[in-house]
Amino acid sequence: MLKKIMLGAITVTSAMALHIGEININNKDIEAQLRLDMGQFNDQLDPHTTFVGFRYLNAREEHSDYDDDPRLYEINALMQREVGSLQALTLGMGIKLDYIDMGSDDFTAIPLGLEASYRLPFDEFIPLYVGGLIYYAPEVLSFQDAKQYLEYKVNIDVEIIDNGFITTGYRYIETKYKHGSSKDLNAAWFIGFKVGF
Repeated sequence: MLKKIMLGAITVTSAMALHIGEININNKDIEAQLRLDMGQFNDQLDPHTTFVGFRYLNAREEHSDYDDDPRLYEINALMQREVGSLQALTLGMGIKLDYIDMGSDDFTAIPLGLEASYRLPFDEFIPLYVGGLIYYAPEVLSFQDAKQYLEYKVNIDVEIIDNGFITTGYRYIETKYKHGSSKDLNAAWFIGFKVGF
């Protein structure tokens, strides 16, 4: 009997653990992200609490202060948990390693940040979520030609099928260089898909 209970608990835990894939676009930019739920690989971690991920952003110059089309490469880690008895609010702390490919200038930063997601209470027919994040790297966490990094994003997610979301929002990324220039890497609205698997 104990074996059956343990097997059932492991099965339920595995079903709740979800990797997250996301792709966001607008008329010029494309952003792709993959976050792996470490709870699926390590039994010592609770599912949906610890993520390691990768992100790529190709920001076109129409939504950027850069002359050429800048590309952002990122490795990230996030720890989060549900807050309160209703489990509607999720808060997380994260760290990133960001590299911007811009030819002559090398921009590398390690921003620290916060992320939040809230399931709206009036989602009787279709679940709705509002979320956001903010990441910042001061000069001490900026390397090579970088002096400072700031990123924030706000979004609304609509769960149209189980673990399948349409997401829309606004993304802003500002970079500052040691030689004095300050440039918006990307400032644009987006729409996309987010899938848990």
